[in-house]
Amino acid sequence: MIKVRISTKQVFYKYAQTIVYVPNTIAKEDILSYLNENEDIYTDKVDKDLDDACFEHGNGLDEYGMNDIYSDSECRFDLLDKDENPFFGGHL
Repeated sequence: MIKVRISTKQVFYKYAQTIVYVPNTIAKEDILSYLNENEDIYTDKVDKDLDDACFEHGNGLDEYGMNDIYSDSECRFDLLDKDENPFFGGHL
């Protein structure tokens, strides 16, 4: 008998969106700094939303900014317009 090894890799990820509110006195260019300085307003919410999220098959890359193929996790923020479309954001 010939010894044969079968190897399989399947990648799964979780994706969650968490809504937080930033004071309207903060300029959009300063929101990244505000969020970095005030992580307590969202970290517990993000953790809960990720816990509640279902695993999805794939690598988690998308056209909305989750695009770092070499990272095993990403976190970003997006300002939303009145129709819930992102118009400004970046990685945290």
